[in-house]
Amino acid sequence: QRQPGELPPLADSDVLLREWVATLSKHPLLSRVLAQRGLVRAATVAVLQIGDGKTPTVPLAELRPAERLTLVGGGSPGRIDPASYGRWNAAVRALVSISAADAAKVYVNVKPLFDEAYRELGYPDGDFDEAIVRAIRVLNDTPELAADPVLLSRPAYFEHEDAALRSLRPVQKQLLLTGPDHRRQVLAWLRQFAAALELKID
Repeated sequence: QRQPGELPPLADSDVLLREWVATLSKHPLLSRVLAQRGLVRAATVAVLQIGDGKTPTVPLAELRPAERLTLVGGGSPGRIDPASYGRWNAAVRALVSISAADAAKVYVNVKPLFDEAYRELGYPDGDFDEAIVRAIRVLNDTPELAADPVLLSRPAYFEHEDAALRSLRPVQKQLLLTGPDHRRQVLAWLRQFAAALELKID
């Protein structure tokens, strides 16, 4: 339920967001994410990009691991080295360190700010719940693989050898590269978040 109280203007909402999210988790990576300016607008862009199948590299830049992905044996094509999934440990732990139900409570209280940022980006109806549902559905549609994927090494990136996986949305391919355990944890958290908000994602 929404709590009574005045919200600051969208442009001045960073302090409030930092204070409220800081009560949810003390994970150090979250502190780095929260240090950026324009938090509501950045989060809104990230959710919209995910809903469009894109990888939100700019708004979520702090979550990007410093280590490069590696293949078993170092050759191409080759299966992804399972140790490479560890590059995403911190990002996933930061997410699951937050109670999805508590995150939903915070969101309900600041939703007018997200609706305003959503309208700014060309959605006049301004119901940001729609963007959240769309983003979760895109991630939820990522297939579960029976084995670590085979990748081809390109000069500046890796791509899937399997044509069906190459045809996935960029953010779905990225989710696969975080590893099966991380994928399941992220999707489970998102489903709990949606359930707390009574949003239908199936």
